[in-house]
Parts: sequence; structure tokens; C-alpha cells
Amino acid sequence: MILHGLLGSSQNWQRAAKIFAEKCRVLVVDQRNHGNSPHTATHTIADLREDIKHFFDQQGLDRAYLLGHSMGGLAAMEFAFHYPERLSGLIVEDIAPRPYQSSSGDILRALNAVDLSAVASREEVDAILARAIPSPHTRQFLLTNLVRRDNGAFAWKVNLPSLQALQNEMAIYEPPLSASYSGKTLFIGGELSDYHLDHDHDVILRHFPHSKLVMIPNAGHWIHFEAVEEFTMTVIRFISS
Repeated sequence: MILHGLLGSSQNWQRAAKIFAEKCRVLVVDQRNHGNSPHTATHTIADLREDIKHFFDQQGLDRAYLLGHSMGGLAAMEFAFHYPERLSGLIVEDIAPRPYQSSSGDILRALNAVDLSAVASREEVDAILARAIPSPHTRQFLLTNLVRRDNGAFAWKVNLPSLQALQNEMAIYEPPLSASYSGKTLFIGGELSDYHLDHDHDVILRHFPHSKLVMIPNAGHWIHFEAVEEFTMTVIRFISS
């Protein structure tokens, strides 16, 4: 089961999921307030953890491997702490169990600042976002959340107000010292990522004593997109072992 990151969706995982599907059954979900899933007033890590539990029960999954990227990785780690018996193993992409002052807050503010009622094209939205977000690759990713309603007006598929609150929680998130998952776990970090997972090996081992850390060269935060072949082969080798 694959959990996307903040402002992502199941759509961003289609290429990797098709590769995994050659080896196993794959379920890719839209988490709450993203993609085609419902919007809710709250969006906490505990909410996301319990959504996973509900989905496991709904799908009749006794056990599964859980793969989470960034925000999805935090939810996956919390699920492992609370429901270890439901996991065959855990894979976490480019996030550690510690507080983060995420740059996503700036991105959310940039999205909120776009007056969608005053734009006529995706190109206009892209030009407005470029003032605050210089990376065209980041803007391309963000624009996957832009949709045109039946009345022709543009809208964001994500629930921006609820996602703002998550930034505050990520800034103080720290599992209790007693929180631990002893199952087999793989952490995958991007060597070019601002998250610097290789600096967090001690805190990772504190909570995941049977974990392995693999750093992917020439990849940033979105490893499954930037280095899909190496990322998927790393995951497949881990599951096969």
C-alpha cells in the first residue's frame, strides 16, 4: 500500500506502482484532503494513521507492506508504532521520525495567494506561482492539483486550509522514546534532498532497530519520480529479501 506526500496523490505514483505490480498486488490511495478523497476539517498525523487502519479493514488486509513518502511516511511510521501486527514490513521515503520546519508552508501560502477566479488558463497560474516558486519541476508537480470545474472555473483539488495546520504539527512532531517498530524497515533518502536522512541514522535506529538506510545519488525529495528505476529496484530487493 502506497501513501503519497503532501500535495501529492495516487496519480504521482502510477509509474512506480506499475513496476511494483509486476511483483505484487499494489494499492495506491488518495489520502484525505488530496486527490479524489473527501475534504475534512482536520488533517493530523493521527487522522492519517487511523485512515490507514480503516482502509486495511475495509479491504480485508490482514498484513501488507506499507510505503510512505514524506507526509505519508510520517503516517506510515505512526501506523507501525500502533498496529505493528498488520505490517509485513515498512518502507519510508525521505523523512525521519523527528520535527521538521518544512518549506511546504511557503508553497501552501503561494497556492493560497493565487486568485483562481481571476485566471483563464493553467499558464497564468504557473506564471503567478513562478514569482514564489522558481523551480519549474516543483510547479509542474503542484499544478497536478489544479482542476477546472463544470462551470469552467479553476479550483484546487487539495483542501488548503486543513493542510496548513499539518505544517504546525510537523514542526513539533516527535514520537515518544518508547515508540518502536521491530519489524523489517527500509528508509530511502535522496542525497540531494534538504531532508538529509543520512544525518538522522541515530534517531531512525532508536525507533526502528531493524531498519536499513539507503541513500539514492542524484535524487532530491521526490526519489520515486526523479530516480524511479533505482528507487523501485531498491524497494523490490527489500521486499524480496
